[in-house]
Amino acid sequence: MRYLIVSIILFSLITVGCNNNNEIDFNQLVDSLVKAEKTMNSKELVTTTATSSSSSDGMINIRIMVEDRLTNEQAKELVFDFFDEIERGITDLNLFRKSYQINFDIKSEKDGDIIYKGQRNKGEEQIWWQF
Repeated sequence: MRYLIVSIILFSLITVGCNNNNEIDFNQLVDSLVKAEKTMNSKELVTTTATSSSSSDGMINIRIMVEDRLTNEQAKELVFDFFDEIERGITDLNLFRKSYQINFDIKSEKDGDIIYKGQRNKGEEQIWWQF
């Protein structure tokens, strides 16, 4: 009888341990994006931000609106800050980075031009820029 009970407990532990949910909680992602937008909107260079995301295709799109032109360094700092703010609210960063591609652009309100854009592909750390 003890053997049976121990076997059932071990089997249950193995089953639960192997049942790994490989999905990011979409509500957690949305909350993280909303908080990141609020933080970024308070930055001096930023006039407004917008994000959209889709769990079905694993894409996050970010637009950062600025008053005028930025230097390359200012643009990099804004994008890195935005990524950091998003990731601050995600519990499993490795899974998040494997699951989502992030596309972004920085647009000037003054002339309406997209002055910078780029992406971070799924599973990569590197950000690809188009200056």
